Amino acid sequence: MMKKNAKKPGLISFLGKYKVLVLTIISLSLIVNILGLALPRINSRAIDSLQTQNYDRDGFLIIFAGIATVILVLGLVQVVISNYTAEKIAAELRKQIIEKISKQTFSYINSISTSKLLTNLTADTDAVKNFINQALVLIFAAVVQLIGSGILLLVINWKLAVPIILTLPIIIFAFGYIFKKLGKFFQLSQEVIDKLNRVINESIVGSALIRVINAKSFETKKFTIVNDEAKFLGIKIITGFAGLFPLINLIVSAGFLIVLGYGGVQIIDKTLSPGDFSSFFSYIFIFIGPVILIGFLSTEIQRAFASYTRIREVIDAKEPEQLGTITKEIKGNIKLSDVNLTIGQKIVLKDISLEIKPQTRVAIIGPTGAGKTQLFYLITGLVSPTSGNIKIDGTKIEEYDTNSLYSQIGMVFQDSMIFNTTVRDNIAFRSNISDELIWKALETADLKDFVNLLPNKLDSLLTERGTSLSGGQKQRLTLARALALNPKILLLDDFTARVDINTEKIILANLAKNYPQITIVSITQKIASIEDFDNIILVMEGELLATGKHNELLEKSLEYQLIFNSQQQLN
Repeated sequence: MMKKNAKKPGLISFLGKYKVLVLTIISLSLIVNILGLALPRINSRAIDSLQTQNYDRDGFLIIFAGIATVILVLGLVQVVISNYTAEKIAAELRKQIIEKISKQTFSYINSISTSKLLTNLTADTDAVKNFINQALVLIFAAVVQLIGSGILLLVINWKLAVPIILTLPIIIFAFGYIFKKLGKFFQLSQEVIDKLNRVINESIVGSALIRVINAKSFETKKFTIVNDEAKFLGIKIITGFAGLFPLINLIVSAGFLIVLGYGGVQIIDKTLSPGDFSSFFSYIFIFIGPVILIGFLSTEIQRAFASYTRIREVIDAKEPEQLGTITKEIKGNIKLSDVNLTIGQKIVLKDISLEIKPQTRVAIIGPTGAGKTQLFYLITGLVSPTSGNIKIDGTKIEEYDTNSLYSQIGMVFQDSMIFNTTVRDNIAFRSNISDELIWKALETADLKDFVNLLPNKLDSLLTERGTSLSGGQKQRLTLARALALNPKILLLDDFTARVDINTEKIILANLAKNYPQITIVSITQKIASIEDFDNIILVMEGELLATGKHNELLEKSLEYQLIFNSQQQLN
């Protein structure tokens, strides 16, 4: 049994999956930096041997060049492996995020902003990648250099080494204080990227509308507010570190003065050789350098851990339980019994009971905000009712295997989502869909002639968001996408809102001819195109007011009469 509030795995735990690669990177870093520590000592011996008869220039050059070559080769190998590991981990994180999103409910996707998911997939993943590729290697290099140079400083001259080493606790305390103070700002700085992505996306997608309604100043102001928030957080972080580095510089400079003064006296007294004094200074830079380096890396380290936490929020989100196992072929009977739906504090649907017979054409009509689209989501299983039940062919919808059910239901949403790929790939999302089925779907959607005129027909590329298509063409393409599945039930959510009445009648006639066995449920606001439907369901303010054929509703429903008369006047 799982413990409550169990601690979620952190970034370091996640890296355990790649321990062979990570340990290889760390090992190479250790070897390179240990060898690097030897170079100042070789220089020291070379300088001191100049004063003796034992000076062997070629020998020192061979040793120095040999070590430098090994450092170069191993360093290159380390860079290649660290880059490979970073890209592999980033790809894995993106894959996990996408897989999690694909398994989540429609309600969950609606509850989490697209901009946050986009930031998770881009900026957050890149922050983790940069940590693996840069910070992780440099941290271990810094530790080796710090410990190794500290020991060598003590070995060369412990009296000179003490004042330098004593600066370390002060520097560490200063960094710790700054990290604690600025930690929350790194989390906030990633969250503000979500807001920037959302505002920028809205401005780009709605650029035409913004120009038409002259809302440029409003959108500019909206962007400025979020941009200023990002600037404020950035300045807050930079300001926090601004006072730190002058302090470190002051401490290090004081240490240098002590070494120069006292070390110079020791050289005069011949208690310290020029070679040792030279290597001592080299090790001071090696000793202080890692601390300053970690300071510069601190923002990347903090951002990486904050970003990984944000990624885990998505990856660790609870998935819906897949209880359904039934995979039978459906006929198309849909029945709702005492269905209620509440979203937040708002009652959207109240006591809805209706039945849709197989192989019939049923329309759901009503004013905007009546709850028609929510009925659509309930029938597809995208949203679960607050109470009541929904059955298809006498079986509760939640008892069906989701993949099996969705392979038999064609859905056309209000929003016509077109992908930046070919016509064929926009229609055939399943590998078992033949070109014959695609052309049949296109003919039904009255798009066959249009596609035949394209340069590469089915292989013609459609631009991002379908900007090369008209609104009506995009809606008919999404209809073809749904029909290519050869579904038993076809759900249409105001799919002909952007096509004229004649085209709509052609499409409905094609549906009757090419897919006679299909059950059609059409959400619409136009009565003219559904007058010959088998049943019409009138919904207002979340309640089912009346059902029946067109002529029946004209006789018994005042609300239907009012809608019909208002549309007749417009025509």
